Amino acid sequence: MGKKFILLIIFVISLMSSVFAINLKIEKNPINDVIIKELDNPAQFEFTIKNLGEEDNFELYSLVGVEISPKKAFHLDKGEVKKLTVKVNALESVKKNSGYFNFVYKIKSSSGIQEDRLTIKLVNLKDIFYLSADNINPEDNEAVIYLQNLENFDFENIEAEFSSVFFNFKENFSLSSLEKKSFTTEINKEKLKTLVAGPYILDANIKIDNVSETIKSTIKFLEKSDLLTEEHKEGWLISRYEIKKKNEGNLISLAEITIAKNVISRLFTSFNLPPDKAERKGFIVFYTWREELRPDDSLTVIAKTNWLIPIAIIIVIIMMIFLAQTYFISDIILKKKISLVKTKGGEFALKVSINVKARRSAEKINIIDKLPPIVKLYERYGTIAPDRIDEKNRRIEWNIESLREGEETILSYIIYSKIGIVGKFELPPAKAIYERNEKIKETSSNRVFFLSEPRGIRAEE
Repeated sequence: MGKKFILLIIFVISLMSSVFAINLKIEKNPINDVIIKELDNPAQFEFTIKNLGEEDNFELYSLVGVEISPKKAFHLDKGEVKKLTVKVNALESVKKNSGYFNFVYKIKSSSGIQEDRLTIKLVNLKDIFYLSADNINPEDNEAVIYLQNLENFDFENIEAEFSSVFFNFKENFSLSSLEKKSFTTEINKEKLKTLVAGPYILDANIKIDNVSETIKSTIKFLEKSDLLTEEHKEGWLISRYEIKKKNEGNLISLAEITIAKNVISRLFTSFNLPPDKAERKGFIVFYTWREELRPDDSLTVIAKTNWLIPIAIIIVIIMMIFLAQTYFISDIILKKKISLVKTKGGEFALKVSINVKARRSAEKINIIDKLPPIVKLYERYGTIAPDRIDEKNRRIEWNIESLREGEETILSYIIYSKIGIVGKFELPPAKAIYERNEKIKETSSNRVFFLSEPRGIRAEE
């Protein structure tokens, strides 16, 4: 008996909960389901709610990254239908992402909770608009630009500045959901005369509620013969310049491409196609390619200029100059001279002079000179006598303690030969070994010659 009573109570409770449970019929119509992250606008929906249950107070809310309003509870009698404008604001954690966001919202009453789902779309301002323009012919006086709203969102006040090499103008306008609006403006005809055919950048700076975004596109500038020219440049040390002409018309057209190179850059430039003509005007060489193009055919010329070679040459020259200044321009300059000496007996004799000059101060200077094999040394010297004479190796040496910058001295001696000299003989260069800044350095003099001819003896350096 007790068990049956308990079961009866459970049945009655379940029956009562089913009678008093929340029971709403909800229809949702998006007014604007897009949230633009930079503008922080709410998404809006029109709710039509019919109460199929008992009269009660109801409250909307969500626990998953959004805020829903109205937050105030509303009353529905049994069978009553109510329309509400529901706004959804995304929290920062949700705004980090872009695209569709589907979430659960709840309606609570004293009888229980009913769940449902909503979907909003999170987008960046720059992704809402699509910018385009009609191609421009050289004969055109006006350009037509298009701005399209790609989302379900109405813009009441847009400030836009459209700019390119052809024009620059501002507009204030509204743009409804998914609307495409066109703008017509005058072209700068004088500027047009200086431009080559090809694509040019088109910018639209959009400002909405103090938020700005720049949208980019291109405008194609066509040639008169309906030849579209495209140019592409890249690189610096190895630069690549590509120019392409494509016939987008319906007639056979003559395409002509001209590339100018100066007399230096032309030495390091190669082309993918041999030019039909090369013409030089002053320091500039003009290379020309010509070809008849059928519709949809194209002519492409690629010029590659390799600046690595001249740069490498310049670097080597600079290094050589540096090395020459550092190592090969001596601190001590030796200059060797010879002159004929007259003797009583008519023997062949020469006076050898070595001029020693210090470009920079040096110490412990050792001057070494060698005697040719066919001559002898006359023991009569200039102001400074040799410190050492090596007869076996035929060497003469002077030791100079130091020379200051700009200081110079002259060393001299006489050589003779009792044998007649005929022809040309070379005297070896003198050599100096010295010390500067605790470094041992070496330098040599010039070479000198003596020439015995029937008309006399002549000395040459």
